[in-house]
Amino acid sequence: MKTILVPTDFSANALKALRFALQLSQHSATKLVVMHQTSILELAPDSAFTGLYVPAPADQMAYAQKSLNSFVKKAVSSFKGKFDESKISSEIVPGVGTVDVILDTCKRVKADAIVLGTTGASGLKRLFIGSVAAKVVELSKVPVIVIPENFRLKKINKIGYASDLEHVERDLQQIAPMAKQLGASIEIFHVEPTFPTSEAFLKFKEEKEIPALRKSLKMPDIAYRLVKTRYDNDFYTGVDAYRRNRKPDMLCVITHKRSWLGKLIDPSKSKGLAYHTRIPVITIK
Repeated sequence: MKTILVPTDFSANALKALRFALQLSQHSATKLVVMHQTSILELAPDSAFTGLYVPAPADQMAYAQKSLNSFVKKAVSSFKGKFDESKISSEIVPGVGTVDVILDTCKRVKADAIVLGTTGASGLKRLFIGSVAAKVVELSKVPVIVIPENFRLKKINKIGYASDLEHVERDLQQIAPMAKQLGASIEIFHVEPTFPTSEAFLKFKEEKEIPALRKSLKMPDIAYRLVKTRYDNDFYTGVDAYRRNRKPDMLCVITHKRSWLGKLIDPSKSKGLAYHTRIPVITIK
C-alpha cells in the first residue's frame, strides 16, 4: 500500500483507528492522509443533500485544522518518537454527506485503503453513528479496514480470512502483501454447512491446496480451518465461533458479486461485520 486514508471525527475510536493506521505503515514507505469533513450543515452521516451547500467560515476551517493537527500529534505520541511524521499529511475537507466526502477524497488522493472506526452501535444510535463505516465498506472500491470500538492496539500476528474457497489463491494475492508487512500469518477459514453446498468447498483438498499456496505465495504461515455451524448459511455465528476459538487479530472478507458471500448477505457480509466484530476487519472487493 502506498497511501492510506484515515477519516476522523476526533472521537476516541477514531483515535484508535489512526493509531492502527500508524502501526500498519510504521515500517514501510506507506503515506497517511488524515482527513476531517466539516461544514455548517451537519446531517445524518450518509444522508444525501440536494440543496444549497454553504461553505464553512474561514475561522471555523482554521480551528478545525488546528484540532486535526493536535489529534494527529496525540496519536503519534504513543509511538514515542519511532514514527516518521513526514509520512503524514492532514487536511480539512469541506462538504456535506460524510460518506461521499470520504470516497471522493479517497479517489483524489489515490488512496489504496481506508482505515476508520465504528461504534458497533444498534437501533437508532446505529443509524446515525455506525452507518458511516458500514456505508463506506459497501461503496468503497478500495480495501476498508474497520476498527471496532473496544479494540486495543496490539501487534497483528494472525489474520483470519473468511473464504468461500472459489478463488483462494487470487484472493490471497491481495491479502499477502499486508500480512507480510505486518509480519502476520494467514488462516483461511470456511463456514459450513451452506445451502446449496458449493462445488468449490467439495473440491478443496487441504492437504494439497495449502502446501501449494505456501509455495506460490512464498508464505510458510498459511493454514486452513473448517468451521461448522448448526444451521445452514449461519455466517455470523460461524465467524464469531472462529474468533472466539482461534483468536485471530484481524478478520478479512473478500466480497465477490456472485460469490457465496455475496449471495448470503444484503448487500454484503462485510457491511454487517462492520457492526458486529470485536477485532479489526478488512474488506476487499
